[in-house]
Amino acid sequence: MLDAIIVGYGLAGFHYAWQMKQHQKKFLVIADPLVGASRKAAGICNPTVLKRYTMAWEGKMFLDFALKHYTTIEAELDNPFFHSLPIHRYFFNGIEQNEWLVASQRSGLSSFLNPEIEKTTDKTLKDKAGYGIVEHLGKLDIKSMLNCFKEKEEAKSFWEEVFDYEALKIHEYGVIYKGIKAKSIVFCEGFGLKKNPWFDYLPLVGSKGEYLIIKAPELSRERIVKGAIFIAPIENDLFWIGASFSQKDKTDVPTDLGKDWLIQKLNSILNIPYEVINHEAAVRPTVSDRRPLLGVHPSYSNLYVFNGLGTRGVLMAPKLSQWLYEFVHQRKQFPNEVAIDRFESYFSSPKTKYV
Repeated sequence: MLDAIIVGYGLAGFHYAWQMKQHQKKFLVIADPLVGASRKAAGICNPTVLKRYTMAWEGKMFLDFALKHYTTIEAELDNPFFHSLPIHRYFFNGIEQNEWLVASQRSGLSSFLNPEIEKTTDKTLKDKAGYGIVEHLGKLDIKSMLNCFKEKEEAKSFWEEVFDYEALKIHEYGVIYKGIKAKSIVFCEGFGLKKNPWFDYLPLVGSKGEYLIIKAPELSRERIVKGAIFIAPIENDLFWIGASFSQKDKTDVPTDLGKDWLIQKLNSILNIPYEVINHEAAVRPTVSDRRPLLGVHPSYSNLYVFNGLGTRGVLMAPKLSQWLYEFVHQRKQFPNEVAIDRFESYFSSPKTKYV
């Protein structure tokens, strides 16, 4: 019997599988390789909210844990995935400069926001009102990390298929899926959770983001640029540009409107020619209160959920996966802010008998 079946292989699925591997537990990952937002994300690991100049919830704690965690992963997989890069926050006017100066003095933010206003000398970017530097963070190559771990694991530990909910049989001692027995099952499906018959009652809102991949050989790869959008280096001369935000459209289909918006924002920053290589979209698994979803099903003690990472997956998933592992195997409690129990008072829970 396996210790766990893990449904989904984005950041949540990967990090929980990593926890299982580190504790010598047997697992099976079941995932549709054609879906998921993690592989389409920029991979920026940032504990600050630059739109409102605040710290993300427990941002410093999550960042400290994540940096050590990714160093361990790199060493064990013998591959560099995490790259320390500053964010250059470009200003369009003096008001934005003043807002930066004030924010750089706040508790928490002062550890990351350098108070100096830098003068733009890079001719590839339009000179507006200088920029500020966000320090001590970086960017994760998510796709390479997921692929590397999968390649190094035994083939029998991964199934590529669309999960069939009707094929799951739940018993008091565990679950059975197409003849595979496991003590528990952990759903890490991202926005796909909306189709999950056991956890679809949770308030996963979902927000669509569209992004571009451009080729710009003249652009520096030594920083992440933040203006109205992010410009993040990927590989060779390619850069990730994004992202748009919509809570109305729940499809992963790119739109002309989204592309036009991205190009308009990009042209307000970039001062050089570039080539659009690709235009894609994904639905981020966001929650109504902007907190992740961790916990056990209210009726079944062997069904778990790990979801709702939104745009902070790279930052939060390492610590969240540890919390969930310790909850499942050691019955340690994690913070109420991420527990799905917080919704039980005003969301009905599904009730189904064991088979």
